Amino acid sequence: MRGIAAVRWRTSRLALRAFEEGDEAEFVRVLEVSKERWTPWVPARPEDWSPRDQFRRELHRSAAGAAEGTHLRLGAFLDDGRLAGLFSLNEIVRGVFQNAYAGWSVSGDLIGQGLGTEGVRALLEIAFTPFPAGLGLHRVQANIMPANAPSLRIAEKVGFRREGIAIRYLQIAGVWEDHVTFAVTAEEHEPSSRSPSTAGEPGSSSRSPSTAEERGPSSRSLP
Repeated sequence: MRGIAAVRWRTSRLALRAFEEGDEAEFVRVLEVSKERWTPWVPARPEDWSPRDQFRRELHRSAAGAAEGTHLRLGAFLDDGRLAGLFSLNEIVRGVFQNAYAGWSVSGDLIGQGLGTEGVRALLEIAFTPFPAGLGLHRVQANIMPANAPSLRIAEKVGFRREGIAIRYLQIAGVWEDHVTFAVTAEEHEPSSRSPSTAGEPGSSSRSPSTAEERGPSSRSLP
């Protein structure tokens, strides 16, 4: 099953959709205001990388992953056009697994407003809703550093189940960090009343490891 670029979702405050060329300025703004909060939870990037370089890479990864059906990478936009966060389903595997790894990051200037929880709930709705409105997956996993308390709370609040600890799972800022492993299956998921978005709605305009960090709060959606 391929071609997932058209997936969009609407919650009470957020419109989740793939990034477009016109989103660069807002994407760069969010990277800049979130840098201090996100840095402890993400792998180090090359020193010569600019926020604009990162946006170009995000566009490429999003388009390629959607075309192949292996990654769904979405921006979550408020009705006023601000980017509230990044939410993703990565390393999508079909066949007998039907699994993906969830990632999320909330803009540093919008922390503490429940947008991470709202966005991750939407991400799970997308994951478990049958294709083509959603992905029709059976299982979603997330991996979160033990010190990332905000993301741990989000994972538990939306219904993820703790499965254990992955020792020295990912290298973050030069250190191999342990991660708490979470999962939820379609049988465990409690659907919300929200449904897929349509193109005219506000905000929807023109690894196997992939960890969870609502980057202060976050679950890794940017590599």
